[in-house]
Amino acid sequence: MAQQKTTFGGVDILRFVAAVLVMVYHYGFWVWAFPEGVSARATGGIPPHPEIGGLVQFGWVGVQIFFVISGFVIAFSAEHSTPLRFFEARVKRLAPAVWICAPVTAMVLLLVDLSWPTDAVTTLIRTALFVPFNPWVDSVYWTLGIEIAFYAIVWILLRLGRFDLMEAVAVALGAISTLFWCLYYPFDWTDLAEARWLDLLLVHHGCFFATGVLFWLMRFKAVTPARLVFCALFLAGGVLQIISAVDVRSIKVEAAMPYGPPIVLFLAAMALMAWSLRLDLSWRGWRRIGLMTYPLYLIHNVVGAAILGALMRAGVPYLLSVVIVGATMIAASWLIAIEAEPRIRLLLDHTIFRYRLKAA
Repeated sequence: MAQQKTTFGGVDILRFVAAVLVMVYHYGFWVWAFPEGVSARATGGIPPHPEIGGLVQFGWVGVQIFFVISGFVIAFSAEHSTPLRFFEARVKRLAPAVWICAPVTAMVLLLVDLSWPTDAVTTLIRTALFVPFNPWVDSVYWTLGIEIAFYAIVWILLRLGRFDLMEAVAVALGAISTLFWCLYYPFDWTDLAEARWLDLLLVHHGCFFATGVLFWLMRFKAVTPARLVFCALFLAGGVLQIISAVDVRSIKVEAAMPYGPPIVLFLAAMALMAWSLRLDLSWRGWRRIGLMTYPLYLIHNVVGAAILGALMRAGVPYLLSVVIVGATMIAASWLIAIEAEPRIRLLLDHTIFRYRLKAA
């Protein structure tokens, strides 16, 4: 059980940096490069700023980094858990931030005339209940169904008492995902790149979760030739997925985007993650920074974009507006993670999970 006390300051730092990358990508590029997106519409319209966009247009790869971190963290936390405790931990980790951020986003959409009250209520309920298919209050919620699909696999292994199969399942998951991306271009599976059912089956992103699991195995079990080979293979699958994601974004913005920068950024993040796992970065503050990542990811897109548009209409220069909004969203995520989420978790402990506490 001592392993459960281990903290990973480097992973928490990387997780926060990944969230900031996604946020800066939305504010510095997506809000003007893709006018049809919800964040662009929330601003009320922003003129192009290619001088900034060229530097931050690859920040979306932060999501792929998230998935690798999830594979590592979930495998680590589940090893000595029970099915009930694992389920409880996942609910208490996912639900509070959604129940806080989604209503705020829905209200902002109403204020900027992007939603009717009836639509806002419908999408809010779907989001709060973690319905895995669109519509949600904000497009960023697309990742939650994928995360939950991976959690479900881990929970099933715990329920069957066969967590010892985690490595084999991860290898199978990574192999299927990597094979899909190897066949993607030869068979012209373009229409399948955004198929939601393949998202939820982890065909698109399984290679990232599998990489995270292998990082866990090599950190806490042993570094073996087979694990190194599978890790390299699944990283290659991740690179192929990133290439396809570049193509999808190039079509949406009607401009060719280079492949190199997001690939280099992703692989550099993986190298940093592997290196950080060998360091002693146990300062408590890193953990708090890591906890801010999730609410920052959920709240920044629509809410921050609406503030960004308001500042620019008030005459604040674009770059300064981005800095102000980014700092505001980080501060908001800190308040949510440190003050609001713990209160909801406490409420869950005294309601839904009360019976477990009595049994304990």
